[in-house]
Amino acid sequence: MIACVLKSGGDYEPKHVYALQAQCAKFLPGEDFVCLTDMDLDCATIPLLNDWAGWWSKVELFRLPSALYMDLDTILVGDCSEILDAAKGHDFVILRDFYRGKTNPNAMGSGLMYWSKPHTELYDQFLDGDRYCEGGDQIYIEWALRDKKVTYWQDITQGIVSFKADVLTVGLKPNDKIVAFHGKPRPWEQTKVAYATA
Repeated sequence: MIACVLKSGGDYEPKHVYALQAQCAKFLPGEDFVCLTDMDLDCATIPLLNDWAGWWSKVELFRLPSALYMDLDTILVGDCSEILDAAKGHDFVILRDFYRGKTNPNAMGSGLMYWSKPHTELYDQFLDGDRYCEGGDQIYIEWALRDKKVTYWQDITQGIVSFKADVLTVGLKPNDKIVAFHGKPRPWEQTKVAYATA
């Protein structure tokens, strides 16, 4: 199952969910797609249970027993089946942060995640305590998984790149499959990587 999150009140709108859904249908055909949201959408949805602000709603993803998660500012540009296959068999896969990861190999970026078995403790711990922290959900996930077996996408597959750290410096390469946008610009604010809302 491919999952995303749309919390009302931010930069993202239903059209960005539909854009990601269309990309997944093209480059990961046959995979179910669902959005955790507090909005009424024209796709499969799971209601958010908590009124957590902004990116903190992503923590609700860990109510799901397994998933391939993508941020809404992700653009798929090629066949991603090998990337998904590389993740299967691993307990938890996450991005190594494109910037912090240069000095800390355990630094996490939560824009692309995969888990093959339940990690409800990530949701339960956040629900039970005051886990809001500077740096957002990925810093919380780093803390929560500090003693767990974690695999990084960059160590098991190729083709996942950062728009700011890679595409802006060397351009989009033929073997790139997933472009991660983190922060500004948003996908619809640039022209180097094709992006169209559905």
